[in-house]
Amino acid sequence: MGGGARGSALIDLRRDIDLPAPSADVWAALWDLRALARCIPGCGDVETIEEGRRYRATIRDKVGPFRIGILLEVSVDPSPPTTLAVSATGRDSVLGSPVSVDLMVTLDPRPPGTRLSIEGRGDVGGKLATLGQGMIQRKTKDVLDQFAANLERRLRAGSDSASAV
Repeated sequence: MGGGARGSALIDLRRDIDLPAPSADVWAALWDLRALARCIPGCGDVETIEEGRRYRATIRDKVGPFRIGILLEVSVDPSPPTTLAVSATGRDSVLGSPVSVDLMVTLDPRPPGTRLSIEGRGDVGGKLATLGQGMIQRKTKDVLDQFAANLERRLRAGSDSASAV
């Protein structure tokens, strides 16, 4: 990552999400690529490059006055059944702003559910960085909040249908 160089904005990514499902179900949900993509705000096209290791995804969203479209190359290093190291890099197709993210995702069983913890950093450069650290951090928080709500809703729907059988 750019390490906070001039013309870039560092993003602190931290979120604990208490989910209503056992850790095995949460782990499986993290590998259901299409369903997981629907939980990520703005995530559109998703493609597997190397199963379990490399993916490509497109994120489209509005950040401040800018509409962005970022093709991300995503690398995953799993340590089943509790940890995923995720690294993603890309460049906005309109502004040319570079984006990189490094995350550690961990699962901690907390009966009756699981705590999913996300920790990491992102780096945004170019015109997107001109929006300032505060705006980018707020947008990141909004995206993480939406992701948490979407994933929780998805897991609740899965457990409701399983208990109805």
